[in-house]
Order: sequence, then structure tokens, then C-alpha cells
Amino acid sequence: MPIFAASTFAGLNRWESGLVERHVPAGPPPTPLLAVNVAANGSRLWFGIAALLALRPSLRRTAAEGVVAALVAAGITQVVNRLIGRPRPPAEHPARRALPRQPVTPAFPSSHTAVAAAFTTAVARRSPALGAALAPLALTLAYGRVRLRVHWPTDVLGGAVLGTVAGRSAQGVATGLRSRWSGLARVRARRARATGRGH
Repeated sequence: MPIFAASTFAGLNRWESGLVERHVPAGPPPTPLLAVNVAANGSRLWFGIAALLALRPSLRRTAAEGVVAALVAAGITQVVNRLIGRPRPPAEHPARRALPRQPVTPAFPSSHTAVAAAFTTAVARRSPALGAALAPLALTLAYGRVRLRVHWPTDVLGGAVLGTVAGRSAQGVATGLRSRWSGLARVRARRARATGRGH
């Protein structure tokens, strides 16, 4: 249940709509921009990149922390989306009609942007060079959310902030998960040895 009425955002949405229509192209989007945005649905783009990184043993921890960051960002975004309940830009806009599937969740913050920022930030903390290589892709995706008229600019800004925080926290979260898993594995091993001695 949203804590704000949709009308709460009417004035801000009108202002941002005018800003976007003055400065962002309104026609059908370039094919590469559309392809990146579609590939990022369900975080598939970032999970795919993580899978490629994990092919190299030296990058597996980097890939794992990127995935953790993406999952944290996506989870928090879904909660905030439903609490804020901000309406998206109108679905009938020509730029938005290029999408094969229209989003139905509330607008703020942008989940695509949050996940992109989280994954890129987490990777960059382990490998600045890889983070720099991924940054243009994350920025392209963030711009695409406004270009396709599925988000307001402040949705993207909010998603970027949330994602950056999630990315910076991923290393600690991943370390905690690894420690917990190792502890459970040790407990199981002790129980297995005790069971073996009992027989």
C-alpha cells in the first residue's frame, strides 16, 4: 500500500515532463539503446556479465559480489517502489511504445538503474579497470530509462544513489554470507564425524 497518493507527484511530474520533452529526443529510440534496456530486464544483462567474469577464477569473487549487489539493490527497490507509489510517465508516448513489454510497477526509484549502479560499483571496488569498462553500459541504461519515457529523471537519480550504496555494501554482505556458509559446513562436518563414530 503506497504511503503517498498519486496526486502528490502531479506537480513534480509535470515539471520533469517538460524538462525531458525539451531536452531528450522523443522519437523511436536507437536500436542499441532499446536492446540494452530489454537485456537488462530481470537483471539478466548483469547476471550474464557476472557469468562471463566467473569463467576466470581470479574474478569469481568479483562476479559474486556484483551479483550480491544487484540482488540487494533489486530487493530494496521493489520495497521502495511499493511504498512510494509514484506513477510512471504516460504509456502512450511514442518513445515508450518501442518497448516489447510495458513495465507495470511504480516509478521511483528506477530498478534498472539501481541494479546497474550496484553491479558496477561492486565490481569497481574489486577491479577499477573492470568498473570503468562497465560504467558506460550502466550510464547508457540509465539514460535509456528516461529516453524511453519509462522513468522520470529523479527516478533514475534515486536508483543511482540506491544502487551505489548497495554496491558499496556488497563486499560486507558477501563476506557475511560466506562466513555463515562456512560455519554451517563445519557444523555439518562435525555432525557427520560424530555420526560415523557412533556406528
